[in-house]
Amino acid sequence: MASAIRDYFESRAPTWNSMMPDHLDETLRRMVAPFADSFRAARAVLEIGTGTGALIPHLMACAPDMRLVSIDLAHGMLVQAHARCPYACLVEADAHHLPFAAGQQAWFDVVVCHNSFPHFADRVRALGEIRRVLRPGGQLLILHNNPRERVNAIHTNADGPIALDLLPLGEDLRQMLVQAGYLNVWVDDTDEHYLARAWCP
Repeated sequence: MASAIRDYFESRAPTWNSMMPDHLDETLRRMVAPFADSFRAARAVLEIGTGTGALIPHLMACAPDMRLVSIDLAHGMLVQAHARCPYACLVEADAHHLPFAAGQQAWFDVVVCHNSFPHFADRVRALGEIRRVLRPGGQLLILHNNPRERVNAIHTNADGPIALDLLPLGEDLRQMLVQAGYLNVWVDDTDEHYLARAWCP
């Protein structure tokens, strides 16, 4: 399934930016703003599913000196992200197998999944991988600038393998995060957005 998802996004990477709304930058700025203090306090942040890098400038605006690593499954998306943000640290990688060695001190203070969580084929494994690379007391942020119903409608109506990549109900996500061992789980599943924050013990 990972290869099918990868192929889907590889094929759409060259035209992805043209499909985004004109007001996307302002939407992303507003979405990130409530979490700005967390980014400012972070030494290192991992962004999973950067796509064409739309979120990178907004994360760096919060904390220009932090170390930001942005990964994506699709090489073509990273090509577009590099064109947008030539200074970014971009890595082609799968959320289910994060390329950060086990057995060392945890790597990141914050992990951000922006518009990528529905595409995790094995969410239990992905959440476990994220916990593995988070420092104790670190945060996982799952951020969608569209509400759940809109995200799910877009995916359901899409051709190809993302048709079943749906966001769960907010309460279901909360339970999933608790079962994965996260603490102080907060989910905001509204008609404006879909946001979640959880802490690594």
